[in-house]
This record gives sequence, structure tokens and C-alpha cells, in this order.
Amino acid sequence: MLPRRSYCRPMATPTLPLTTGTPAAAPASPRAHTARTLPVFVLSALLATGQMYVPIPLFTAMKADWNVGSGVMTWIISAFAFGYAGGFVLFGPLSDRYGHRKVLMTGMLVASVVTLLTGLAFSAPVAVGLRVVQGLVVGSIPPAIMAYVATRIAPAHRAVVTMSIATSFLAATVIAQIVSQAVVASFPWRTVFLASAVVFAVLAFALRRVMLDDAPTGRDLPLRHSYAAIPAVFRLLPLVPMLVAGAMSMAVMVGIYTGLELTGVVTGAGELLTLRAGALPVMLVLPLLAVPLARLSKHNQIALGVVIAASAMIVATFEGSHVAVLTILLAVMVGGLGVIAPAVLQSAGELGGESRAAAMSVAMFSFYVGATVGPLVAAAAAPHGFSALAWTLAALLVGALAMTVLGLALQRRERATA
Repeated sequence: MLPRRSYCRPMATPTLPLTTGTPAAAPASPRAHTARTLPVFVLSALLATGQMYVPIPLFTAMKADWNVGSGVMTWIISAFAFGYAGGFVLFGPLSDRYGHRKVLMTGMLVASVVTLLTGLAFSAPVAVGLRVVQGLVVGSIPPAIMAYVATRIAPAHRAVVTMSIATSFLAATVIAQIVSQAVVASFPWRTVFLASAVVFAVLAFALRRVMLDDAPTGRDLPLRHSYAAIPAVFRLLPLVPMLVAGAMSMAVMVGIYTGLELTGVVTGAGELLTLRAGALPVMLVLPLLAVPLARLSKHNQIALGVVIAASAMIVATFEGSHVAVLTILLAVMVGGLGVIAPAVLQSAGELGGESRAAAMSVAMFSFYVGATVGPLVAAAAAPHGFSALAWTLAALLVGALAMTVLGLALQRRERATA
């Protein structure tokens, strides 16, 4: 077992005192059984993040049911993303305080109820409001999972487990749409939400079986101590540009799939399924790249991912009318974006010290601030055609690259003055 702090300082930037009350000298936590825990975490991550994307294939049916336009449909996505981002900040510190297992199980059960209500919404405005609440509750799940990984998974397994779960968050973009498209082909659109509610409840009990009991926490301290870590995260100057880069990348991820539905560049159900499924092989390979990618610094990992994704988007501006080529380009783009998220998450967790959940909450908050913007960017660019959408998203990725370079410069400056 590695010393307690040996994996918390891979960068020269010192870890800020982000303590929420957990004693610094506490004994090392028992290690979870990786083989039993990882599959349940992967499924939970897919289900949680997938709730953002399941409405995309349902747009036509939902518009017909509620008699609304396409603009309202983009808010069905952005409303969830807005609540989801807020849930990270609200519940991440609470999982440090009350225990990752307790917060995760409670979040899954409440998410089951809210998802059920969302599926029963009788109008678009009600659905948008419920989507905000659904996102807020579901936002309790990823920070608790990632903090549990950082504290209970053996250090030797941690990089692979982190990459696997981060890839699950990314894979949800595609898998949720494929499942949703398959269900709505044979059943009413509400079935997607009702089935999700059932799976949330089932996974809650599965998590209860595979997770270790929560370690003692600092619950005797005032609640404000649980949130004191969040503003401190933003004082980690080399991390802030990485968070912005992550937000821009997530905006591209959500924007491209929303834009495909809005621009009509592909209309047939079979072609849409091909576009969505084409990225799955890349997502399955991403966890296998965790070890070789670990040889690069986090900034270099982010830069590599951004360059790959931006290159795919630029080529797509010229080849977007060819379904086969577009499928390959989307897969390449997803592969690039899939390198970025784990690098940002691991950096936040490493620098977060005893408040890993708070630091990771801020990182995931930044991702889904970007996800909130993605559908709005797609709605603005889509009327001008797919090429305009692709150029817009490529510009966002160039901005993400600039933020990564800035973060590296800040890190080097701090090393020079240390």
C-alpha cells in the first residue's frame, strides 16, 4: 500500500488545505474489492449521466405530445445539465461529511422517484422543471462514486478504475441515445423514463451490497466546513484553466449530438443509429489506454485529446454529408474527448487532498456547465447548417487548447517560484 499522501502530489503545485474535518492522521481506509465494485459503478455512471441524453431521440415524439417547437426540446437537455452541475457542488461535499455510501444510495433512490415523475410530466414546462430537479438529485451520484474510488480502491487499480468510470460517463452520451431510440421505436416515449426509474432502484440495492461501510467523518463540525473546500479549489490556479477546457469539451460533446438531431443532416433511424453506435468501439478501448496515457502529464493528455477532437471536427465541416465518413469522424472526436475528462478528474482529485469529493465536484460541475451550453450552441448554429455547427464546435475546442496551454504556463510559473 502506498503512503497516504504519495498519490496526492503528482504536480509541483502544492495541495491546498481543503479539509472538511477529516483528521489528517486517520488510518488508511480498508480497500474495496475492485472486481465486484467496478461493474456496479460503471452501470450507475451510465444510468446517471445517460439521463441527460435519453430525450434526444425522443424529441419528435415529445414535441408531438406537447405541441411545442424544437427550441423547447433543447431546454429539456439544458435543464437537466443545469441541475446536474448544481448537484455536484451541493452533494459532493456532503458525501465527504456523511459518507460516500450513504449519499450514493440515497441519491439513487430519490433519483428513482424523480425520474418516475419526469416520465409522467403532462406538459413541456412541467417537464423542464422536473428535469432541473432530476439533474440536481442525480448530480449526487458521480462525486460520491469518484471520491469512493479515490479513497477505497487500491492505488494500483485506481487509474484503470477512474478511466473506466470516466469513460462510462462519456459512453452514456451514445449508449443512452441508442437505448432510447430502440425503446421509442416500439413503446411510448415515457417508457424510457419509467424504465430508468426502476433501474435506479435496482442499482441502489446493488451498491448497498458491494460498497464498504462509510468511514468516520467530521460530522461534529459545522456544516459550513463541508463547503469550505469549494472556493479553495479555485485557488489552485493551474487547475482552473483545465476546468474551463473540460467545460468547453463537454459543450462540444453534447452540442454535436444535439445538432445532429436539429440540423437533419441525417434523417433515417438506421443512419442515426449508425452514427451513435460508431463511437462505442472507441469508448471500449479508452480504459485500455489508461496506463500508456499515464506516462504523459495531465496537461499533455488534455492537449492530445483536444487536438484529436478538433481535427475531427474541422474535417467534418467538409465531409459532414457522407454518413460513413461522419461516423468515423465522430468516433475519433469522442476518442479525443474521452482522454480529456479523466485527466481533469484525476488532477482535481490529486490536488483536493482530504476533500477529494469537493474538488471532483467542482471538476464535474465545470463539465456540465459546458453541457448546459452545448444544446444552446447547437440550437443557434443548426439553422445555418451542419458545416456551421462543426466550425463552431471546432472553435470551442481551439479555445480549450488555449486554456490547456495557459494552465501549463501557470504550473511552470509556480514551479519556478516554489
